[in-house]
Amino acid sequence: MIDGPLAGVTPASNGQFLAVVNDAITRETVKTAALQMGWQNPKVREGGADAALKLIQSTAVPGFLLVDISDSDDPLLAMSALAGFCGGETHVLAIGMLNDVALYRRLIEMGVSDYLIKPVSSQAVMAAIQTATRDEPRPAARPTSARQVAMIGARGGVGTTTIALSVAWILSQQQQQVVLVDLDLHFGSLALSLDIEPGRGFREILGSPDRIDSLLIGAAMTSAGDRLRILGAEEPLEDTLNLGNDGLATLLTDLTTSVDCIVVDLPRSLGPMTRHVLGVADAIGIVTDLSLPAMRDTQRLIGLIKAIRENARLFVIVNRMGGVAGEVSRADFERGIGAKIAYAIPFDAKAAVAAAERAKPLVEVARQPKTVSELHGLAVGLLGAEEKPASPPTLLRRILGK
Repeated sequence: MIDGPLAGVTPASNGQFLAVVNDAITRETVKTAALQMGWQNPKVREGGADAALKLIQSTAVPGFLLVDISDSDDPLLAMSALAGFCGGETHVLAIGMLNDVALYRRLIEMGVSDYLIKPVSSQAVMAAIQTATRDEPRPAARPTSARQVAMIGARGGVGTTTIALSVAWILSQQQQQVVLVDLDLHFGSLALSLDIEPGRGFREILGSPDRIDSLLIGAAMTSAGDRLRILGAEEPLEDTLNLGNDGLATLLTDLTTSVDCIVVDLPRSLGPMTRHVLGVADAIGIVTDLSLPAMRDTQRLIGLIKAIRENARLFVIVNRMGGVAGEVSRADFERGIGAKIAYAIPFDAKAAVAAAERAKPLVEVARQPKTVSELHGLAVGLLGAEEKPASPPTLLRRILGK
């Protein structure tokens, strides 16, 4: 811990975690470590020692500070400036590129808990945090932990949004509080599928992680039922959206403590936000048809996802089976992708038309038992539930409204 706090500045009493790191890979590593150690909303920002000083000057002093000094011309001077704002209750961890024993010793003499050299693993960061806070209780574990489900299409037009909407609707009917997130900010159609206006403020949430709170999130959501909310946007096509994943990571962390399930409809553009979701989701569904191009891209997506997260719970979902010209056989498709098809939803033209006309989820208007049962089974599988949800409504129950 660094001694010598500036008069009038009090360290945050809530044990807030703040990391200011130059590169995206290390930021992601640090955030993973902090979440695994129990911090509910770790703040991980871009920058170095100067940026850390500005953040601390404008906000509360954190309980734990990790600062990147690799871009500092004089790391010791930079850390000395931080010492003026960090009191004895603030744990400080430094990270950098320079492998210098003399620098390490001077930092330790100043009260820095440890100095790590890039590249670092989440395990190394966790060990350093644990050593620094050895005499203090660990942050309380999150009281709830929402299941996070990601849906991505192998090709455009395979019905990923349709499947994501049906899964979210099924879960909401099983007493789950569900948030459905549409990450295609230009062309997303989740809200349009239900004939509702997307809320306002989603783009601001993703671009301003420092401002995220429950009120801002609530204002950006649109209600699609008693237990289903949608987060989406319809941004002007003229706007270039250069958004990192910090805002999304903070949003998902906040939501995990307030809802039961988060279903994310991912665009096929593999930007930072898409890759972040693929790296943290509890279950990932690849939606595809049985065309040859889709077979190729399903195989590629499987490889990418396993590279991002080796032990991901991954489901290949064939949609509109029997309705695409030139389909390859199921057996040939499975051989081509090197994996089994988990769920196959038959082509149901009448249900698709009814869903579009009535602005309802496909599963709510479908009449074919195979369509309904596969969608319900998919929802159970993605959620990882031990027991199946209640049986789909029979025709008699639909007529009676029960």
